[in-house]
Amino acid sequence: MPKPAVSVVAPAGLVYDLRLADGSSDGFYAVVARFSDRVLTGIEEGAADALDGYTRHLQAVLREPGRSRGEYAIELLTLGQALRRYGSAAESTPGWIADLASELFWLRHRSAQMKPVADLVRAALTRLFLMPRIGRKAAERPRPGGLPRLIEWLHATGEFEQEAMRLNNWRSFLGTLPERQASHWIETAAALFDWFGEEAERALGPYTRGVSRFLAGEYAARGCREDQIFCGKEPAEYHLSMVAAEVMNRGLRAEFERTPHKAVLVPACLRGAHAANCRAHVQGVDMTCAACDPGCTVNRITRRMRSLGATVYLVPHSTGFSRWLERWQGAPEFGVIAVACLLNILPGGYEMRARGIASQCVPLDYPGCHKHWRPKGIATGLNEQRLVQIVTGARPC
Repeated sequence: MPKPAVSVVAPAGLVYDLRLADGSSDGFYAVVARFSDRVLTGIEEGAADALDGYTRHLQAVLREPGRSRGEYAIELLTLGQALRRYGSAAESTPGWIADLASELFWLRHRSAQMKPVADLVRAALTRLFLMPRIGRKAAERPRPGGLPRLIEWLHATGEFEQEAMRLNNWRSFLGTLPERQASHWIETAAALFDWFGEEAERALGPYTRGVSRFLAGEYAARGCREDQIFCGKEPAEYHLSMVAAEVMNRGLRAEFERTPHKAVLVPACLRGAHAANCRAHVQGVDMTCAACDPGCTVNRITRRMRSLGATVYLVPHSTGFSRWLERWQGAPEFGVIAVACLLNILPGGYEMRARGIASQCVPLDYPGCHKHWRPKGIATGLNEQRLVQIVTGARPC
């Protein structure tokens, strides 16, 4: 018989929580699976011809390996999200500000000494120039001609690298169409995201009740920080990540299950207070559990995954995620499972796809790291039975 899911008690005031009254996220996975089916059906009804043309363009012109139909639908929603949430901000940001922010983002990743200074300046630029019009209605209806500036803005923030690359593919496709037709699909993408936001609030809103409270309280009192845009996202963006996780897992499941070796990447925030005395083994970029604390969640997951033939690696922070992926980029015999905060699911999934890695993802049941969400971090948690099902190829009951 399968082991019951481990319920981890976390304090109130969480930004999102995939567990409801019973303390388990099993119900969430059933809800998001059904809702994802509705979303994909709605996108097919409203934009099937766009998905057809986009698929052909990717294969014939951009020479990209095929992805699932559902993943292309999620990309269209991502385009709609970018237009609605960030289009006005991109429109009003001076070009030199976007260029400077991009240079600073490049610098912080290539110079450990300059990172604090780069982050400080980026935080000020973000506060003064990039953020003021986020979420506001754009002055004009979305048009294909505005996509280059939007994509440039997304790159400049440092928060949407993977999304910007996917939207650049849509820009390439729309550029092949007559202006009227391209404008129609741009407006359709924005309208679909509006529809998605309303439907998702009804279906998935109970899991993100804490977002508005967080934005009005803890977030509003923070002032100028490097993670302002990342932490300032609205419930609809969390909901898109929920659906994206489900749809992308479906698209890659068969390929993942064919891989003989499995690696599981878990965030260091799972340790919580245990992190203070953690004696994890570190070798190069590898960070693995030393089993120093029998009460640590990472220790428990490591033992459980080892019994299933999977290796667990700790990822200290999402900014180091790419380094862990490089080794598996050319290793088709490995399947990778990434456990991450909801807001890291979509870009992480896009990056693993772009690297040709057979992957799956499991969102944390709730966030709690001190860097983004709570001044005093808490141990986060996940649905461990869901993780077991993915590793073993079992289907949920």
